[in-house]
Amino acid sequence: MKDFTRLLLGSLLTTACILTTQSLYGQFQLNGSAQDLSDGCYRLTTTQDFVAGSIWNLDKISLDESFEVVMEIFLGCKDNDGADGIVFGFQPISTSIGVAGGALGFGGVSPSLGVEFDTFQNGDLSDPEYDHIAIIQNGDLNHNGANNLAGPVQALANDANLEDCDWHELRVSWDAPSQTLRVYLDCSLRILYIGDIVDEIFGGNPEVFWGFTAGTGALNNDQEVCLNYTTFLDELEDVVLCPNGSIQLEATGGVSYEWSPTNGLSDPNIPNPVASPDTTTTYTIAIFDDCGIPFYDTVQVTVDGDSSFVDLGLDTFLCNGDVTQLNAFTPNATYSWNTGDTTAMLEVLQEGTYAVTVTIDDYCFDSEDVFIDVIPYPTASLEADDPLCEGSSVFLDVGIDDINAEYIWNNGFNGPVYEVTGPGTYSVTVSNECGKATSSITLEYETCREYFLPNVFSPDYNGLNDYFFVQDGGDIREITYLKIFDRWGGLVYEQYNFLPNDLMLGWDGTHRGKEVNEGVYVWIMEGYFKDGEPFLEKGDVTLIR
Repeated sequence: MKDFTRLLLGSLLTTACILTTQSLYGQFQLNGSAQDLSDGCYRLTTTQDFVAGSIWNLDKISLDESFEVVMEIFLGCKDNDGADGIVFGFQPISTSIGVAGGALGFGGVSPSLGVEFDTFQNGDLSDPEYDHIAIIQNGDLNHNGANNLAGPVQALANDANLEDCDWHELRVSWDAPSQTLRVYLDCSLRILYIGDIVDEIFGGNPEVFWGFTAGTGALNNDQEVCLNYTTFLDELEDVVLCPNGSIQLEATGGVSYEWSPTNGLSDPNIPNPVASPDTTTTYTIAIFDDCGIPFYDTVQVTVDGDSSFVDLGLDTFLCNGDVTQLNAFTPNATYSWNTGDTTAMLEVLQEGTYAVTVTIDDYCFDSEDVFIDVIPYPTASLEADDPLCEGSSVFLDVGIDDINAEYIWNNGFNGPVYEVTGPGTYSVTVSNECGKATSSITLEYETCREYFLPNVFSPDYNGLNDYFFVQDGGDIREITYLKIFDRWGGLVYEQYNFLPNDLMLGWDGTHRGKEVNEGVYVWIMEGYFKDGEPFLEKGDVTLIR
């Protein structure tokens, strides 16, 4: 049994008044010691004596409608020296009430309905020894009085202590048609009340504020509540879509989810499926809490309006440097382009896919995209080395990269690259959607294998015909070697890997520094012509002095 001294102090404080500080946080008004911890969590009292804290939603709700509230409560870590408890309550009076001590911040509020989670035994209130739950009316926490509607019962099914430094799953469910109030704690139905709350407590007025109160007296505890789901705040709102539209539904507060019917949903087992129904559909969601107990909500997705009202036209093209305008104008609409623009008209000068979403009345939207190709104006430029070598070929390339262009040559050939194997005049006309261009070229051919070696030379150093050397007009690309032999086959001259027209590399009629005799000498030469063909040439030359 808890300390009797504390019991007496608690009873004396039930009628005491304390000053409250009031501030607004979102949808709740906070009073006294209450603090907003964010993410739907609130601390009602700290470990401080003689304080009260309360939070009340600023909007009244109707008890003519069923509701579900799923939350977690924390009653502190101190048992024998902790107090006093929390009330989840309904009242039509004010959003600023709260009284310290054994009244749990709810005492004397009339008319009212409260679900009491009491962690201290006040003898004058007929509290049981264990931490308990009761359903009370009119702010009267005396369990022997007429205002005690149900309970008290032990709060936890298997433990008399609720101040165990743990969070506990709490669910309060009101079924308006059957007028049944159910309270679950840690997945166990702990208390139930059936009665005409609206008429018998609130005089036929179903509109009430809802919230939480808590208090401490000569003993204290950290007392907190976290809201996971409330019908009052989290109930799904009906939506309207255009045909072929879609919207993401959003449910909260559960561990798992089951949507039905499943048609038109991206995934019926997640909290936020994308809904794209063909016709108006009412979806029901079963939201399962940590206890596996479902609560239900519905949302009607109304399909209305035109299915398609945006037309950007067919994919098209632009000539390079030109500008076109895409028109998505729809009366009373807003626009969102993938370029970031928000205008009805969009000027385009670059290649790409352009997409727009047009929204009317905040719910009816249509999307459209179009691909704009940018093509160059046609050009034609035929170039080739001239003259060309007989037997060789050359590729004439128009020089434009356009798969949609048409190429017409004067000989009837079609294509951007034409292989030429003979002399003549060649012309091509290139055309595409942006225009035409023409180019022509005249090609001449020659043997490309001409060179000259004298058949007589006189190395008398008079400046005329003094050297025997290879001469050409550019037809030889390389001479691998040139060798000269006397009539007995003796090698008198050799030169390797050189180019023609170099007199100083020619033969001066000597061998090992001595002049050779007059006579006929045989030469042999190997190399490559400029067209890449190899050659092996032989001949003779007469040396005279």
